[in-house]
Amino acid sequence: MQYRPTQSRAQGYVFAGGEIDPRQFFLFRNLTRRAQSLQPTVASQLRAQFRVLELTNPPDVAPGPHCTDPVVCEFFSYCNPPKPEDYIGYIPRIHASAMERLEEMGVESIHDIPADFELSDFQRRVCTAMQTGKPWFGEELRTEFEALKYPLYFMDFETVNPAIPRFPGMRPYDPLPFQWSVHVLSEPAGPSEHYEFLAGDDNDPRQAFIASLCQVLGEKGNIVVYNQQFESQRLWELAEWVPEYAERIRGIQRRLWDLLPVVRNHVYHPAFGGSFSLKAVLPALVPEMSYEGMEVGNGQAAGLAWEAMIAANDDGERDAKRKALLAYCGQDTLALVRLLEMLRSAGR
Repeated sequence: MQYRPTQSRAQGYVFAGGEIDPRQFFLFRNLTRRAQSLQPTVASQLRAQFRVLELTNPPDVAPGPHCTDPVVCEFFSYCNPPKPEDYIGYIPRIHASAMERLEEMGVESIHDIPADFELSDFQRRVCTAMQTGKPWFGEELRTEFEALKYPLYFMDFETVNPAIPRFPGMRPYDPLPFQWSVHVLSEPAGPSEHYEFLAGDDNDPRQAFIASLCQVLGEKGNIVVYNQQFESQRLWELAEWVPEYAERIRGIQRRLWDLLPVVRNHVYHPAFGGSFSLKAVLPALVPEMSYEGMEVGNGQAAGLAWEAMIAANDDGERDAKRKALLAYCGQDTLALVRLLEMLRSAGR
């Protein structure tokens, strides 16, 4: 008997409050006949697996999509060791066919790519940065900041994605925002002010989250984020959940200004390693800022720390998690301040 969550039903299920009805998440099916029809195939596969296990050396199978589909192989790291920093696969947006041509030529290092090999202008700049060891800043970088309107608000959210919705209006795996951080810069090169919110218990945080955020953001000035899609989508959801703030939320969305495409289109540093995530960009361009040694060092760890904090019975543990969360989210927005300052300087 199969008892499994169904994606379509789970996505369509909206928690109305009260008791959770698990029947809304699962579908019963009798798969006895199908299982019986698969038995000969399963037996053949088991025999093949036993023959492989009896081998002295593992079979020579090149890594590929089968390493992660349908699940990540437990030997993935063994067959896929870390690549060197100059690996051709770290070239942003490089097509699989270009990778194949380079590998057929015996080229694995960016340093060995022929000058006449077809790459986009941006990819060629990336290769030049890697080959010279010097960062590249596009000539049009400085123009990106001309339209910014002060005061600037540097904003970041933290969320968890509970499988079982906790509050009315939520669907399974809906991101639940529990923390925000905002640094405010009233004028270029001026001092910044910091504001923050962190839900302290297991009560519904959505109303307090958006109410406090709206109060800090005011009604004018750009709101700087890194990867606008994430924060904008969370704001859309909050507008549905807390409709009395919908109009103010729409105003906030219109003021969002995304730093990610600015970096992606006009900047490359050899230490990026092909990634434009903030965790890769920040230590390369602003090396004095780092997440190393922090108790909470990424979004997933932040979610786990918040769950531990609201469940903790010990005041000391709760306070330690709270301090770690505030330090991490505050670091994210201060990083945006420092990154914008650095890019402004580089673009002059």
